[in-house]
Amino acid sequence: MKANHFGKMTLLLAFALGTGCSEDGGGNTGGDAGTDTVTGTGFMGILVDFKSKAAKSGVDIEVLDNDTGEPLDPVKFPPFKSGTGGAINLDLPPGILVGFKASGTDDSGWFKFKDSYQFNVKSDDQGKKIYAVNELTYTAALSTAFIEEGDTADFGHLAGTLYWRNAQGEDEFVGCAVIEVTDESGKVLKEEKNDIGKATFCGIRYFDTTTDMPAALETSDMTHLNNSRYMVADMPVGQYTITAMLKDDPTAILGTVTLRAYPGALSIGNIYVDEHLPDLTANPTPAGQECIGETEH
Repeated sequence: MKANHFGKMTLLLAFALGTGCSEDGGGNTGGDAGTDTVTGTGFMGILVDFKSKAAKSGVDIEVLDNDTGEPLDPVKFPPFKSGTGGAINLDLPPGILVGFKASGTDDSGWFKFKDSYQFNVKSDDQGKKIYAVNELTYTAALSTAFIEEGDTADFGHLAGTLYWRNAQGEDEFVGCAVIEVTDESGKVLKEEKNDIGKATFCGIRYFDTTTDMPAALETSDMTHLNNSRYMVADMPVGQYTITAMLKDDPTAILGTVTLRAYPGALSIGNIYVDEHLPDLTANPTPAGQECIGETEH
């Protein structure tokens, strides 16, 4: 894909981009199970509750191999709990991508988290948010997105955000984009529904910019500059590729990410347009009010 696909697109006003900046900024600490804080010189992040964006300490965390989804090195990096203020500090091998699994409850005992996986995290990231989805948010998301949850022993869900990282290193949302899902054979997957219209397989959803929750397609059928998160619900356990493209130009590919679905869990993988199209000099969101979306309230 060449950059001239986007030559006529306009970077929208800076104030409109503000809500999308640094969405993954943050920081985490980890070490042996039960410890509050362990210092590290490589990876620094924060374990946060997805909906509230509040840091959570005492949540169970495992470091995963980004390619296999298995524990990275159980001897060197045993399971641990997020530290004070959700901190995770790890001396990870430099220059690789890793995954994280978060689960269990936080120190308060009020927040119980579904198994939440996040992949394609740089091992030397500084201030990275690692998201965990609490059970109340998980249940509410399936409702707002009009999803019929499949057997949790066989099905999981995928999610992520489409980002443009600007010259200042800030993550901006990207509007007027849609996603497509393919399985390991390269087959494009389509949504299946039950008798009342709820998705039962491959339910692609985009987030409502006013609630930061996945919505039915009648409410939101694409990403917006105020929120470019997506969800793919009810996926059989396995590996999938998610491709982002402009809604009005399916040939304008913005990026891809490969994720695996785990039983009864949520797997998160973000797509960065600037990594796929390094020659672009501006956020590829097309000009137009419909691409912005309302402000969250």
